[in-house]
Amino acid sequence: MRDALLGLAENPALPAELFARLVSGGGEDVLHALAGRERLTTAQVSALVGIGDPALTSRLVRSGLVPWSEVPEDHPGRALDAVLGGVAPLAAWWEAGTDPDAEVRQEVAYESDAPAEVLAALADDVDPRVVESAAENPRLPPALLPRLARHPSTVVREAVARNENAPAELLAELLADGGRPAPTRCGACHRRETACADHTPGVRRVRSTAACHPAVPTAGLTAFLDAPEIRTVTTFAARTDLPLHFLDRLAEHPAADVRAVVAANPAVREALLRTLAADPDPEVRRAVAENPAVPLDLLVTVATHERLPDEPAPRVEAATDAELRSLATSRVAQVRALVADRTRLPGDLVEQLAADPDPGVARRIAARPETAPGRLAELVERHGSAVFGPLARHPGCPAALLHRMAAHPAVGRRVLRDIARHPAAPAETLLLCLTAEAPDVRRYAAAHPALPAPVLESLLRDPDEILAGAAAENPALPVTLMEWITTG
Repeated sequence: MRDALLGLAENPALPAELFARLVSGGGEDVLHALAGRERLTTAQVSALVGIGDPALTSRLVRSGLVPWSEVPEDHPGRALDAVLGGVAPLAAWWEAGTDPDAEVRQEVAYESDAPAEVLAALADDVDPRVVESAAENPRLPPALLPRLARHPSTVVREAVARNENAPAELLAELLADGGRPAPTRCGACHRRETACADHTPGVRRVRSTAACHPAVPTAGLTAFLDAPEIRTVTTFAARTDLPLHFLDRLAEHPAADVRAVVAANPAVREALLRTLAADPDPEVRRAVAENPAVPLDLLVTVATHERLPDEPAPRVEAATDAELRSLATSRVAQVRALVADRTRLPGDLVEQLAADPDPGVARRIAARPETAPGRLAELVERHGSAVFGPLARHPGCPAALLHRMAAHPAVGRRVLRDIARHPAAPAETLLLCLTAEAPDVRRYAAAHPALPAPVLESLLRDPDEILAGAAAENPALPVTLMEWITTG
């Protein structure tokens, strides 16, 4: 009955008296399941805290459910839990920030809502890990960044280079040579008494991190255009303020990942974009289609030859009504599919594309919530199982159509899974799903509120405990069966 008890603890329709019964008689896993419920009442939170289990109390406090005044004074880690739960007063921040355990102080220094004065103190901590976290925190007073950029450890300097408030002139210094004076510690010896003989790798990481900062002056990036750190190059290659000759050079980078980022950069000149559309790597060519500034004729060319992602294209999102209607009548099916993917689409174009003969266009239209339920049945008549996936996820899919798809011999596991959790799925369809071979399909069906009570009762007695747990979680479970679980 363990899984049934766990499912019941998560059941949104669990009555208050049964909640109390589970608190008094539930095991540790059941208590934690209760603590994870949405919209716990104040009384329920107090009951769980009253158990006196440190791990359970910590979870509740860190979830922000326990006011500071109600956190037990003898609770271990009281101050840190309150900090992480967003319920700590300033005194608790100071308490956690001066904890003897460096890991606790590091967590405080990492918190995005840490008080500036606490962070300022942690920036002088004896443990470099704590200083590193404080140096990266955007709440740190900016006036402290120049001093931390001269810290003996490259790890702290790297954290400064990640700080979103780091000023351009400071980033330029770190980019040039890792900062002055030369560091005496690096990542390898950051916490050791004995320093490494060479900190060059650490200096290189500081410089690379600075190169990734959006505020670093572009003039200093010249030396990184051919850098082997691909992540660094791909990061700054997306900047729209790069000099055009930088983009020209990056477009010839040996790494396709870099060229793809350049191809998607809206600051790229049209001539270069047309060159990248003929790149030998398909990812680069596809990135051209993702460029918000791609000319429509070039977008059509790329879509004619490349398979593009099933997501809105920026250029199509920004298309004028005339451009959109022109694309919707393109001879290239994938161009019409791009229109069907657009976030906002005039109703007449939805109707027009719903009659499109191409399955790729049909799948996009079938996924649109504004497609009328009557059109969905027509899409199945025209395209069959090719449109089952988006139809099973369509919020307005009729119950009869869901059942028809579930009974189809070509239905796949993913489609069945979506049908089993669709709000409109009727009981007879869910019974079909319960006979599926895929365990996840059966579990979703067992938790569906449209299942009749006799079926739920039989599922609770099923030898598959996970299935029984899913039935116990079902909000349609009668209270009598809930009580039977707690006494079984």
